Amino acid sequence: MVLQFILGFLTSFVAATPPGLLNLTSLKISLEKGRRKSYHFAFGVTFIIFIQTYISLVFINYLHNTSFIGTSFQQIAVILFALLSVFFFYKGIKEKKTQKIKKSKIKNSFTLGVILSSVNLLAIPYYCSVGSALKSNGWMDLTQINILIFVLGSGIGTFALLSIYNNSAKLIQKKMGLISRNINFVLAGITGLIALVTLIQLIR
Repeated sequence: MVLQFILGFLTSFVAATPPGLLNLTSLKISLEKGRRKSYHFAFGVTFIIFIQTYISLVFINYLHNTSFIGTSFQQIAVILFALLSVFFFYKGIKEKKTQKIKKSKIKNSFTLGVILSSVNLLAIPYYCSVGSALKSNGWMDLTQINILIFVLGSGIGTFALLSIYNNSAKLIQKKMGLISRNINFVLAGITGLIALVTLIQLIR
């Protein structure tokens, strides 16, 4: 049970690390409206992360239990992580300048967090990839209790990372360009390595 929580925490923490719409918005709110409002935003984001992670793992578990698709479970993991690797590498090349966040007309920070997190199209494919890799490598059995513990860890991991952005807003703002480039390339390497390892296991 502890392992599922740690895996959920780490995977969500890593996913939320690269400067993107959610964490930059959180940073912007912290700078302009104060930490309290930025924490409201973080709670809204975390609420949706709970839902997205749960849906992703339940979906992956369904695919695994479907005899026709279950035989290609590792293939799904390879494809998804390979795509994520390409995505992060492309993002690392493209983001040479600090990202700018447009002003939102939504004044309630919690609501803004819920809305922006809901339209984050990468979240569900990412957690599907994670679920596929964990299941195919025998690191996690997708029982209901394990899924719930993983979901709890993922939500706390996301909130923890956003809290770091909130509390270190001024410092992160100064270093944003360097952080953005390096972290995206690191994530590209990590997801590519996982895809490669899974592919090797599949061939064997």
